[in-house]
Amino acid sequence: MEFGRWVRVVVPATSANLGPGFDALGLALDWCEVVRLRLRPEGVRVQVTGTAADQVPRDETNLAVRGARAVLAALGVASVGLEVELSVELPVGRGLGSSAAAVVGGAMAANALCGLSLGNEEIVEVAARIEGHADNVAPAVLGGVCVCAPRTGSARTTWALRLDPPSKVFALLAIPNVSLPTSVARAALPGRVAFRDAVANVQRCALLVAALSLGRLDVLADATLDCLHQPYRLPMVPGLGECIVRARQAGALGAFLSGAGSTVLALVRDERAVLDRVRAALADSLLGVEGGGSLRQVRLRSGGAQVSYETADA
Repeated sequence: MEFGRWVRVVVPATSANLGPGFDALGLALDWCEVVRLRLRPEGVRVQVTGTAADQVPRDETNLAVRGARAVLAALGVASVGLEVELSVELPVGRGLGSSAAAVVGGAMAANALCGLSLGNEEIVEVAARIEGHADNVAPAVLGGVCVCAPRTGSARTTWALRLDPPSKVFALLAIPNVSLPTSVARAALPGRVAFRDAVANVQRCALLVAALSLGRLDVLADATLDCLHQPYRLPMVPGLGECIVRARQAGALGAFLSGAGSTVLALVRDERAVLDRVRAALADSLLGVEGGGSLRQVRLRSGGAQVSYETADA
């Protein structure tokens, strides 16, 4: 272990589900948060800056601290102090992986300060235990598109397989000003679904993985349809369904709730005319969402979190 030396981790935003892939699919986006961490003899000190700083705790409950503690525990480090600095730019409660970014940043920083003892798959395991599922943490660590599922017959509990994201495609994000916490969005889901809906989502999810593997962008409109979770979540923020419909009509390759919401993500070809049409449609649709919102255009990110070392007095 190295005391006093800062490690800096740049962690991408992520979008889970991608329509039908509930708790199974995730995508890395080129919009990042930064976590800096160093070890201290004792105590915890947390400094937070950024647009969502007022929503982040400064004690042991901080998610970056929890991620770091989980890695240290896995490595048998019982007691050590932590100093954490976070630049929180991802909106909280909008389905863009803000909590996963913090957990992964803390976990990867602690691992770096302990000689990179854990591999990326093990980091995904550790972070997924804190998050509860791997669909956000896997692309935050590995980048690209990740397919996640429970693993049997092994001490490890999660499969996380990475695919390259489609090239020459942007994500247009319609981000409402109203948040939709994951716990609230999950509570809206039914305990049972119709068999035909389950079958439809299995078909769409399989089609989506095949389309991404083969680069078949023409298939994405059908492959990103969902009837398992979006019908129950979209009414929670009136106007979101219209965002999805209008984006598709304007030429998006696919459009869906990002994670549990409230953000709507539209996949759009890197063509100026199409990007302009979809952007205009989303902007117009956001006018119908209570409280309005904002738009952001980001690239799909091939790489995951990046670690760099700084001098002890940086």
